[in-house]
Amino acid sequence: MTKTVKNLADELKVSRQYIHKVINLLPEDCQPTKIDNKYIITDEVEKNIKGYMKKDHTSSSTRKLDDKVYSLQQERIADLKEQNSFYEEQIKALQKQLENSQRLVDQEQQLHLSDQKRIEKLEQPDKEQKTDTIQNNSVDNQQQNQSKKGFFKRFFGK
Repeated sequence: MTKTVKNLADELKVSRQYIHKVINLLPEDCQPTKIDNKYIITDEVEKNIKGYMKKDHTSSSTRKLDDKVYSLQQERIADLKEQNSFYEEQIKALQKQLENSQRLVDQEQQLHLSDQKRIEKLEQPDKEQKTDTIQNNSVDNQQQNQSKKGFFKRFFGK
């Protein structure tokens, strides 16, 4: 049974221009015959056109699916890059906090050391004073002992 381009386009629910495009893409031995500027489409040519359309539809739907997957992957990559930059900023902030904490600990240790030195300096004169006091006390005791000696013993020194 033969059909025209218009009949086939109506049956397949596509435009006539699309049918003409498909006909031009078919190999010459599969193209329909042209009579009075009209294509006469036989059953065999109709099968070839439908097969091409099915293949084209499948590849276009696959292409659309690939495009969707690609766009989703691009979005995912953008999100991951954003997260990565956020985490890098967090890491930098934490490193600064750590450096600051280490600096504060060093300062605290230095202050503690200087405090210990000051305490030692303050305690050291006390020790010297105690030893001086003990020595002074012993000298005073000796002088008192000598003053208790009798008049002649002090004078003659025995």
